[in-house]
Amino acid sequence: MEPNLDELIICRRCETLQKRVELPKKKVAKCIECNEVLYRNIEDSFNKGLAFSITSLILFIIANSFPIITVLITGQINALTIPSMIYSLYNEDFFVVGSIVLVVLVIAPLSVMLSYIIVGVFIKLKIFKSLTRHLIAFLVISKSWEMIDIFTVSILVALVKLFGYAEIHFGLSAVALVLFVIVDIFVLKNIKPVELWTYYSREYCG
Repeated sequence: MEPNLDELIICRRCETLQKRVELPKKKVAKCIECNEVLYRNIEDSFNKGLAFSITSLILFIIANSFPIITVLITGQINALTIPSMIYSLYNEDFFVVGSIVLVVLVIAPLSVMLSYIIVGVFIKLKIFKSLTRHLIAFLVISKSWEMIDIFTVSILVALVKLFGYAEIHFGLSAVALVLFVIVDIFVLKNIKPVELWTYYSREYCG
């Protein structure tokens, strides 16, 4: 008798094939060979991802609505926001760079958050099965385009060099941006695609 492929999972690190088992809440399954995390309790992981996606969306809106930092140098005050930075790049004819920044800092993270929220609502209501499947596939691809965490680190590195020459004040968006990056790194990026597909299959197909 051939095994049910839906009951098997392969480790992404060592490629060991193993059988999937049901997990209690807050438990994880690890590879028997390399100890890599294979998956978590599906429902717990999915609900957590949905809740933090909504939280991230709120933080993302705040981060893009107010100045991240205000720099006072040689008597001039300059406020840095993500939209103003992108606008400046386009205004200075750096169209390619501006477009890349727009994609990795705005479009990609916003698409991931909105897609996750939409997928969550659709699965909870068990509607639009085909569209939900395509959105999950889009999530798997688009998550690799998020680079807002790298952008945040770049700002911090640049600020270290400016501290001796300018007076710097952090805005509300700076706090929102840091919190967004924390949520993104420790929660959303740790949700494995296999968990989404498994939850999708269980809810729609039984």
